[in-house]
Amino acid sequence: MIAQGRRYGPAWWRERAWARVHGLIAAALPTIIERSLRRDLAGVWGSAEAAPPVDGCVVVANHHSWWDGYLAWFLARRERRRFGVLVDRATLRRYPFFERVGAIDATAVRAAVRHARSGGCLFVFPEGRLGPACALAPFAPGAATIARLAAVRAVPMAWRVVVRGGQYPEVYVRQGAALPSHAGPEAQRDAVARLLARIDADVAGASEPEQPVPGYALWHAGRRSTQERVGGWRRWWGA
Repeated sequence: MIAQGRRYGPAWWRERAWARVHGLIAAALPTIIERSLRRDLAGVWGSAEAAPPVDGCVVVANHHSWWDGYLAWFLARRERRRFGVLVDRATLRRYPFFERVGAIDATAVRAAVRHARSGGCLFVFPEGRLGPACALAPFAPGAATIARLAAVRAVPMAWRVVVRGGQYPEVYVRQGAALPSHAGPEAQRDAVARLLARIDADVAGASEPEQPVPGYALWHAGRRSTQERVGGWRRWWGA
């Protein structure tokens, strides 16, 4: 009876309650992400320079905005791939429910390798932390190590979240050709930097701020600006 009392004490019930809460949050996260992408962005536009590998891969991307985790989840789902993303241990301690939707402790190299090797799409932000939208920080070797150990290719990807002529931010994504599994962090960084430079040049060269940047396909529709909705009402009424 004493053992049972210790097992089913307040701490045990509290742990059970928190596990239940985390499970509910994890179950709701896909809906939350989808709703946020649809409601809080003007849309996601993208361009793929090459088809992604049909087997597992490590996606290396810049880490410059709050949206990065949502975009990684959306892009993996768009390719119908099992989603994984490296997250630092401190973040997982604060938000343990992330593990239930694909987050992997950044120090758990074996788990990350297993995910990529088993056909999953593992997103890694090799800069290590959120930084300003300017030049890329040096890439840590983790992504290159995981790709080499899992014997999968690394896919460079870059995105920008920009506010132009519309009411809501726009996201522009470029996916590059896959790099060999032995490509080092410098080669990965160079590939992502090239993609970022291309996005920046395309955004800067767009002559119509209220229109999407030419050369990018709409990957996810977002929310229209107020003036667009008013224009739609006027056309519907024949005004």
